[in-house]
Amino acid sequence: MRFLLRKVGALLRELMARLKKSDDLHAESIEERRPSSFPALRQKGGKTMRKIALVNQKGGCGKTTTAINLAHFLAGGGKRVLLIDLDPQGHAGLGLGAEVDHAEKTIYEVLLGEIPINEAIQSLKENLDAVLSDVVLSGFEQVMAGASEREYKLTQSLVEVENNYDYLIIDSPPSVGLLTFNGLVAAEEVIIPVDASFFSIHGLGKLLDTIRIIEERVRHQLNIKILATNVDLRTNFCRSLLETLNARFPENCFNTIINTCTRLREAAREGKAIAEFDKNCAGYRDYRSLTREILDEEPEMLARGFTLESYLAAEGRLKLEEEREILFKVEAPEEAVVQIAGDFNEWVPQSLEFTESQGRPLWHKTISLRPGSYAYKYLVDGCWIADPNNESTVEDAYGGVNSLISL
Repeated sequence: MRFLLRKVGALLRELMARLKKSDDLHAESIEERRPSSFPALRQKGGKTMRKIALVNQKGGCGKTTTAINLAHFLAGGGKRVLLIDLDPQGHAGLGLGAEVDHAEKTIYEVLLGEIPINEAIQSLKENLDAVLSDVVLSGFEQVMAGASEREYKLTQSLVEVENNYDYLIIDSPPSVGLLTFNGLVAAEEVIIPVDASFFSIHGLGKLLDTIRIIEERVRHQLNIKILATNVDLRTNFCRSLLETLNARFPENCFNTIINTCTRLREAAREGKAIAEFDKNCAGYRDYRSLTREILDEEPEMLARGFTLESYLAAEGRLKLEEEREILFKVEAPEEAVVQIAGDFNEWVPQSLEFTESQGRPLWHKTISLRPGSYAYKYLVDGCWIADPNNESTVEDAYGGVNSLISL
């Protein structure tokens, strides 16, 4: 037994020495190695969507499991979440019970510009929408070979829906190719799930270098956080690797770790997030803790954030579809004060004009809108009312309903 313990100890020392040697090649910290300055991004007023990409070129590190459960916990907490699956395996959709094999419109058609993204969005749970993928997506890089602005396709497609969500969660494929590049261009934050293995730690330095190159190319910094996954704290090996991660990247590791939990795999097999499957396991507690950490960072991240529209405009890459003139009208007394507010004017009330139609007192306003979905309400003599002529509604943050128009 003593011989085995000495042998394991020697193996750990050898692995740590190899890790240190690898670290020496990437000696500067995440903060130090970032470019010192980036052009300022113009931020449009109103609410900013947090954009988080999960990235690791290594498979089996818990990337999709994290995307699924983080999205579900955020949605369960009342946040409006859009999950984008950029992995041709389509596991993010499968893990939430979606019928991936029968999806007629996927992220592939969106990235090629064949359909707007709102046509591919599916509602999976309350507050949780998704754009699915399938194996056809594996041909995206070949199809887009030599195409202009090919790494901006996802960002450009998201402009029309970014005001509809609080969080964007992007599940990337286990590679650093064009699909992952599209995800990173659209993101502000990156979560790197790192499973407790030597190969995963070893590849982390190279992944960080790749992200640095992408940062320089897309001209904005990415907030990088490292999430230790598949951790078994009963082993000296896992404890040593955690110590290495926290010592090497003290400002960039989540306090939460994801412990080894068979129930997470069983939940995925059933097409359920862990919160739906088992609330008494370590996986539930860990992903709930991770979500709390991310929510605690929300004020800081939103203050630093920017809209995709402003980013693309600053880069000269904004491609807007033609606006349409939409007539809004509501019946109200002539002496009333009637206004309209919605996503299209950042909820700043604008006055309507009075007219009569067949003896009825009507108020109207024509607003130019680009394709997308917009929530709105009328303000009549200081009272908010939904549009009585529009049956399409969406819940607001105060327990009421807003009218919803989709173009």
